[in-house]
Amino acid sequence: MNNREDGLLEIYERIKSNRTELGLTSFKRTPTEPINDKDMPCLIMLEGNDNIVTHSSKTNAGYPVRRALEVTLELITSKSTDIKAMLRNLRKVVFTERGSDPPFYNGRLCANDRTGFIQESRTEGPNGYGLPDVLGMRLVLDLVYTDEL
Repeated sequence: MNNREDGLLEIYERIKSNRTELGLTSFKRTPTEPINDKDMPCLIMLEGNDNIVTHSSKTNAGYPVRRALEVTLELITSKSTDIKAMLRNLRKVVFTERGSDPPFYNGRLCANDRTGFIQESRTEGPNGYGLPDVLGMRLVLDLVYTDEL
């Protein structure tokens, strides 16, 4: 579980440190309150299914296991904003290692750590949510990591 949380924190920090460049007013991880107009454009980071990809053959319990956690980055903004351009920029930020100059785009979470990486699973939207002047898109990632137990 430590590798899972470390991977989620790395994704969070990459976005948080580039929030202004992305044009975000608000960025929330697993929010418990609904967003308001004043929060837009905003990004919400949600944790989804955490599936076992491979079991270890070293023990009967199958640990350590390789897992893939679905991480959804939901971008919500007004219709007047170019949401597809915002999503392209978000993708660049998420896949750029922090501190790399020039930018190094790959799925590694940490340069010196091989316990986890991210891959894009899919993109969803744009969706209107049935609300006037609101658009949303989702970038769905797989956070692949090793769980020791």
